[in-house]
Amino acid sequence: NLINLSDYNIFMSFTYLLINNKKPIFNNYSNYSNFSGAFAVIRNIHNSTNTIATFSSEEEKWKIILCKKGPMQYAHQLAIKHLNSKKPVTNIIINEILAYCNITVSEEKLNYLINSPSIIIKDLDKKESKKIIKANIGSPGSKIQIPGVYIFKHKLTGEKYVGSSSQLALRLNRHLNYCKNNKPTGKFLPLLYKDKFKNFTLEIIPLVKNYNYKSEIVLEQYYLLDPSYNLNTVKVANNPSGSNAKPLFMYNRDKTILYYSSTQQIDFIKNLNISHFTFSKHLKKGSYYLGKYLFTREPVLRAKVKDITLLELALQLEKDRKLFNKNKPLNSLSNSVLMCLDNNSLAEDDNIKMLFFSVGKCVEYLRNNGFPATQTTLVKRINTGISYYGYIFKYV
Repeated sequence: NLINLSDYNIFMSFTYLLINNKKPIFNNYSNYSNFSGAFAVIRNIHNSTNTIATFSSEEEKWKIILCKKGPMQYAHQLAIKHLNSKKPVTNIIINEILAYCNITVSEEKLNYLINSPSIIIKDLDKKESKKIIKANIGSPGSKIQIPGVYIFKHKLTGEKYVGSSSQLALRLNRHLNYCKNNKPTGKFLPLLYKDKFKNFTLEIIPLVKNYNYKSEIVLEQYYLLDPSYNLNTVKVANNPSGSNAKPLFMYNRDKTILYYSSTQQIDFIKNLNISHFTFSKHLKKGSYYLGKYLFTREPVLRAKVKDITLLELALQLEKDRKLFNKNKPLNSLSNSVLMCLDNNSLAEDDNIKMLFFSVGKCVEYLRNNGFPATQTTLVKRINTGISYYGYIFKYV
């Protein structure tokens, strides 16, 4: 029996790394470090050798990393081109624009999203409005956060702004709890705060029934391609190169080598097994993680981009942690586990490897795929090297 490595399971899981051994992190398709996109991108390269990118210089690599070239830049061009064409928005154009983050939608699903029920609040400056919001989507402290889309419309000019979030209550709470010390930027926020919300209506579209992964991004992109949403300065949803982008870089100590970059801190946490506290501490203080890595927001264009896969980098960090923490006691259940195909397996792709950052995460994955795995059995298989559901598991 083999684990069913379906696109959906890989797409939805953030507890492990999946990488094809020979594909570098920084190429024309996989510089986006949100892991859900990495799998589909790598599969695309694996199936079509014509799409593999080559670089003539370090400068070209940096253009990709800084989103001055490549799929993200292309997504912006597609969006602007469609807006200028004044053609109807279809699922095809949305899929082309969102291809950079591996999000697709069918025509049927798009029509369903467009016709989703909404709540319209006309008097945002009144206290009752917050009660209505809480009654429909919960509060910022709710354990279950509802995803969806929100639209602000100016009562006098008709100008509109659209946004989306997987945590609507949290996002709207930030917008509606204005602080005098805030310095709003862009076109939308200064207008919203100018008259304490009284000139805006708010439409909320919760996406609960038949929710698909990132449906809110799809619906936001649909509205962004409508010219009337002229308070949005960025026309690509889920955009890592927009006004809210905060690029992060991981170098060696003297910043001559760039190992990894992302616009989201969560990528370092989930892809490289670095805790939020540890990452934030080293980023703020400028100290060295494991004594040899530096986190910063500053791009150093003279740095050489390391030709290394995400899996190789994660494994490198695991080895560095062992050396750095050699005097600290370590429970075997907290060891990272590498899952490789058994040589006798009949699986289609013998290049697939998966890295779990604990035995528990590995067991969780197996159970989610319908296998009655236990930590005790898995540890025995790791220690003996015996195949388990068509895979060999090793501590790293």
